Amino acid sequence: MVSISGTPTVSGVFTFTVTLDGGCGAISTTGTITVTPDNTIALTSSAGTNAQTKCINTAITNITYGTTGATGATVTGLPAGVTGAFASNVVTISGTPTVSGAFTYTVTLNGGCGTITSTGTITVTPNNTVALTSPAGTNAQTKCINTAITNITYSTTGATGVTVTGLPAGVTGAYASDVVTISGTPTVSGAFTYTVALNGGCGLISTTGTINVTADNTITLISGGTQTKCINTPITTTTYATTGATGATFSGLPAGR
Repeated sequence: MVSISGTPTVSGVFTFTVTLDGGCGAISTTGTITVTPDNTIALTSSAGTNAQTKCINTAITNITYGTTGATGATVTGLPAGVTGAFASNVVTISGTPTVSGAFTYTVTLNGGCGTITSTGTITVTPNNTVALTSPAGTNAQTKCINTAITNITYSTTGATGVTVTGLPAGVTGAYASDVVTISGTPTVSGAFTYTVALNGGCGLISTTGTINVTADNTITLISGGTQTKCINTPITTTTYATTGATGATFSGLPAGR
């Protein structure tokens, strides 16, 4: 009995011959052992595409892998909105992530030889946020001209800076340690709608508020005014036009007037 056994350590097609020794005749037989190599997988998209960071709801850069030996592939661990597909020995990962987080995906080859996998990461950054942290109503306040406003503050996430527009002269916006502070003393009157727009990070995130600056009251002589009259003689009626006031107090008048 002739026995052939063992574990091949190289791949290829091998034709073997068994030749009998002794006895009569030149007797031999042949056979083949075909050794298939393990499947392979290699990144074929640009370096770094298998470890990318994207904003939520923004399409990833397609990730592709070339394979040999496999008849299919399974991709697990992807964020929602991103999928993996296998065709013509190529695995393609594509899509638009709809959830944020850090995702480690695994590509596992099916069929062929060996348990072959490759991993990568997709980090999905959430949109920036902005929220009022000063008391309710401070983002819609009314002040007299040349009177300091109540400070308005907002907390933010994700941003690297902010732009504040639409403030009255004398009032400014500042950003530090993820907090926006609007403060100052308005030097002009009017109705001002301001906008806080976050810079950097993800998303076009902004919020608005109002600062109404009331002008100083005014009083203007319309008729009458300074006059000299005899006692018991009616004065000429004096009239003033006003703005801003809700009433008036009189003092220093002579009795009878």
